[in-house]
Amino acid sequence: MTTYLEDISAGLRIETERRVVTAADIDAFVELSGDRNPLHTDDGYARDAGFAGRIAHGLLVLSIESGLSSAADDWAMGTYLEETRRFVEPVLPGDEIHSVSDVTAVRRSRSKPDRGIVTLRVETRNQRGETVLVGTDVIMVGARSRA
Repeated sequence: MTTYLEDISAGLRIETERRVVTAADIDAFVELSGDRNPLHTDDGYARDAGFAGRIAHGLLVLSIESGLSSAADDWAMGTYLEETRRFVEPVLPGDEIHSVSDVTAVRRSRSKPDRGIVTLRVETRNQRGETVLVGTDVIMVGARSRA
């Protein structure tokens, strides 16, 4: 069932499924992005830098979170307008992440009355409940009718 702007209100909470971030995910992101920073490719280097081992790229974690969030909602259109994140804690191979999003604002678009703007506070957490990413999403959502 498609969710329209009229079905969304401040206070709505959306929690995604969980997904394990693997060493293979990190390796694939290294190849895809070209980001070969040794924090992501070399356990010894990462340990010397104060981590438990190599860490996932923040943008990899953000990409996984975005995919998990897209699968968790069925919003009409659901087009990202803005996305901000603060990288709080590292994600290691084997960590299981999920996202919790709270709608903080909903409004009709001034320029496109058949659409609206939804703002969410987003937290991505690991299996220990620790926040690893935190930020805001602003999403355009289709309306059932014109205002």
